[in-house]
Amino acid sequence: MKNHTCFTESMRRIFLLLTLLCLFPATGCKRIPLYDPLSDVYLKLDLKLNTDVKLNDDIDLEGDAALREKVYGKMPEQVRACFYDTQTHALMAEEFLPPTGGFINVPAGTYDIIVYSLGTEATRVEGTAYRAGANAFTSQLGITIKAKNNANPSEESTIGHQPVIYEPDHIFVGTKENVIIPIHSEIDKTHYIEMEMTTLLETYSLEVRNIEGAERIKSIDVYITGQAPSKHMWDRRFPSKISAIYFPSEPKAEEDRLYTVFNTFGKFPGAHNDVILNVVVTGVDGGQYQFTYDVTDQFDNPDNINHALIIDDEKIVIPDKNAGGFRPDVKDWDIEIIPVPIN
Repeated sequence: MKNHTCFTESMRRIFLLLTLLCLFPATGCKRIPLYDPLSDVYLKLDLKLNTDVKLNDDIDLEGDAALREKVYGKMPEQVRACFYDTQTHALMAEEFLPPTGGFINVPAGTYDIIVYSLGTEATRVEGTAYRAGANAFTSQLGITIKAKNNANPSEESTIGHQPVIYEPDHIFVGTKENVIIPIHSEIDKTHYIEMEMTTLLETYSLEVRNIEGAERIKSIDVYITGQAPSKHMWDRRFPSKISAIYFPSEPKAEEDRLYTVFNTFGKFPGAHNDVILNVVVTGVDGGQYQFTYDVTDQFDNPDNINHALIIDDEKIVIPDKNAGGFRPDVKDWDIEIIPVPIN
């Protein structure tokens, strides 16, 4: 009987507590739904590293992490997805996601989408407020090259002074138009949007053979004219500007050659656009020696599917200053230093 009385008293207290909770509104409290009303849409990304590049068989990418990353690119930690109005092309929403994708919180509607990788060192992005303005580029060095074709002195230069830009590193981009994001109430299961991301760049290998005195080289600077300084991400078109790309390299002294790879947004379009390779060698003696080559045909050759540039038609001699003899002068390819304002 005593236990029954205790049980009855407990039930009375619980009932009283429930009554009080119903009478007093829970001010300051907020109902939390079990599911975000816009989280049933998943952007699934397939990021393709630049693995189709063909290099010489004797190049060990596994033993050179920096070269491997330069060739293939690297998997980013994060990507940015931009959602544009299909009529005005203005940016309406954005999401930051892992490189494999994730759930997106974007209002229902129809969008054009640009997704690009983050974390690049040299390549930068601007103009994403509008679809057509989204543009990848690199900074200028503050140097211009007078693109006189010393390889064919009788020919006049087709394009004059070209600003020199830093070599871009891989940025991976995916696009998709007229993508419908449905209303949440109309989704009975996860809605997937699939996109592929590929590099915005072109990768070339450069081999300069027949170097005599490669062991006397301290450093090599390479300039290649006739290149695009940037590329638009939506349609991968080029701007109406032209530039030269700069990158440093190292000789393979034991093989008497120079072999390297470089990335570019692409050759600037135009049948009369010469591509001149300018190699500036600094010797251990402090001397500088400049060599120029016309590689336009190799760039334009449709059969050059491996993007290989090969220089083997003449011997490059790096003289031994201590041994005396002829010392070649730097050719007058007119590399001019110009001031660049820093904002």
